[in-house]
Amino acid sequence: MAEPVTELGSWRGEQVKVGQVLDALADLRRRSPMGATRTSVVNLVVVARTGDAADRAAAAIAGLGGRHPGRTLMLVPAGSGSGSNGDSGDKVDASVSLLGSEVEGHDVWSEQVTLSVGRAMAHHTDSLIEPFTLPDLPVVVWFVSDLPLADDPVLRSADVVLVDSKVLGDVGAFPRIAELSRRHIVVDLSWGRLRPWRELAAGLFDGRAFAPFVTRVRHVDVTGKEGPRHLLAGWLASRLELPRSAFSLSPARHVSLALAAEGASFEVAREDGKRSVRASASVDGGPSHTDVLTLPDASLPWSLADALTRLERDRVWEQALRGALVFAPAGGP
Repeated sequence: MAEPVTELGSWRGEQVKVGQVLDALADLRRRSPMGATRTSVVNLVVVARTGDAADRAAAAIAGLGGRHPGRTLMLVPAGSGSGSNGDSGDKVDASVSLLGSEVEGHDVWSEQVTLSVGRAMAHHTDSLIEPFTLPDLPVVVWFVSDLPLADDPVLRSADVVLVDSKVLGDVGAFPRIAELSRRHIVVDLSWGRLRPWRELAAGLFDGRAFAPFVTRVRHVDVTGKEGPRHLLAGWLASRLELPRSAFSLSPARHVSLALAAEGASFEVAREDGKRSVRASASVDGGPSHTDVLTLPDASLPWSLADALTRLERDRVWEQALRGALVFAPAGGP
């Protein structure tokens, strides 16, 4: 569990210049009574197009505690927060918070800046990001509930882009995610949450009794919500080199996999009423095997923290995404 976050100081201004926000941030640090270490590991830029997305992101960042201290810059549309006066040229409504927490017995602090961006600045958001980024640290841009357009100026500053294909809930977005991944390192929060299913599915074929069946899989049933089930199907298609015709996909509350092989069957599914995933393998007239893996925290703070530890290109996810494109609407339901 993350250590609680304490607000050490805050500032708010309406219709201010970027320089005034930077001055307020520096003043908060000077006046803070906390003898803490500034342990910054990341610049996190949060793009929240709606007030609801901004609230969810703020709660997730607070839930991180001190696990990934750094500077967070949240960009929200003008008018989505209290006190916002809407569009006003190159001025913004802003709030700044200095946050303290404890990591391994040491007091650390980080900063959060929220800017309400009007239409006049929408095409120049990169100029807002640059003054707030800490040097020599990666700039991670998190699109909370949607995807950027190809020419979104925020992308000019991004070293890594975070998305959540489960939140998008539309496999029609997969081609855009694939295009984005060709130009940037992309980390999908949904992919991280699917790790237990992937680990258990891969482990089903361990051992001499089960390994030969990995090349004998003939049909795969995948259930789950739109997005996750398609990613898992794409992953299995790429790993097992199976055609689209070998798969059946259907909606369900939780993800499950059922693989039918010649002479054996394999399954990975969440246990009813439990936060665990159960995997089973059975050879016709032969041995069987079961394994259970406890699910990690399903909360958004956990997903965000997990993603921030994996800021590198994931070739397996990219292959799974390409495989999932086959299951998108254009390729069949």
